[in-house]
Amino acid sequence: MGVSDMNLANFFSLLRAALVIPVVWFYMEGWISLSFLIFVFAAFTDYLDGFFARKKNQVTDFGKVFDQVSDKILVISTAVAMLDVLPLWYVLVVFARDTFVNGLRILAASRGNVVPARWIGKAKTVSQFVVLIAAYLFKMGFLSNALLMFFVVLSLTVTVISWITYTIDIARITKLEG
Repeated sequence: MGVSDMNLANFFSLLRAALVIPVVWFYMEGWISLSFLIFVFAAFTDYLDGFFARKKNQVTDFGKVFDQVSDKILVISTAVAMLDVLPLWYVLVVFARDTFVNGLRILAASRGNVVPARWIGKAKTVSQFVVLIAAYLFKMGFLSNALLMFFVVLSLTVTVISWITYTIDIARITKLEG
């Protein structure tokens, strides 16, 4: 990242990735409330980086990539730490979707094609943030298991739809289909 790429939008993306360390550390040490507060702030930085990128015209190539990377670092790391309350199948689908779609994005980029962000991708990220917040609330005794599982299934559905949508889009963009 060049000096010209450092702005508030990119700062918040970098901060989100860095906050994974205390989020996971405090969760694993049993400081659930502190981990939760840091996670909520880290998730909020996703809004902040988008706000500054779009509203303040701070869009950079670094930001276009690292915003998504930092989301995935936060979601997957936190979800893995929360395997004591989240189903393994959910965490594996989230990880598989992100790995597969990122691989296709890299393939598309190697062929000179940019894969634009879509609303379903943002909806997927928000649904995963909601699941993680719900998992924290469950762990702290403020949410029932049934409600947590409702959010997990809803997020799983959005994640799979996003996976399919991006796969079709990337195949079309890179001319991989028939």
